Amino acid sequence: MADKLIGSLIYGDHVVPKKSRPWKQRLKVPVAVGLLVIVISVLAYKFANFREEGQTRDFLEAVLAGQYDAAFGMWEAQSGYLMKDFLSDWGKEGYYTKGIQKAEVIDSNTSGLVVIVYVALDTFKAPLALRVDKETLKLSYSPVNKYRQ
Repeated sequence: MADKLIGSLIYGDHVVPKKSRPWKQRLKVPVAVGLLVIVISVLAYKFANFREEGQTRDFLEAVLAGQYDAAFGMWEAQSGYLMKDFLSDWGKEGYYTKGIQKAEVIDSNTSGLVVIVYVALDTFKAPLALRVDKETLKLSYSPVNKYRQ
């Protein structure tokens, strides 16, 4: 036999409606889940290129400390780019390091198999874009710079 759709209001055999929860209680779970998703997204964005940014920081520290052999070892040595070319760019009186006091990583973007790391040098207006290979962690100059006009 089918269940009754409507019970008798006179005799009290009707279904008691469920009490609804207040808005604060109803919103607790969705708001908590939303905040958790936002926090995870921010952390994932912040630490997505952590290794590549760390390699760039190590490179800059080696250059500023005058450890040019170690810095050149982190550089992707192409056939035409020799140590003398590296020193003319990154040496004591090099193009990028002449008069430099501070260099810091400010941003990074993933672009396929490489990460483009942006470095703020206090002697330049626009940040320098360095390309870091994800597999080898070797650095080189990036042809793409989103900060250059």
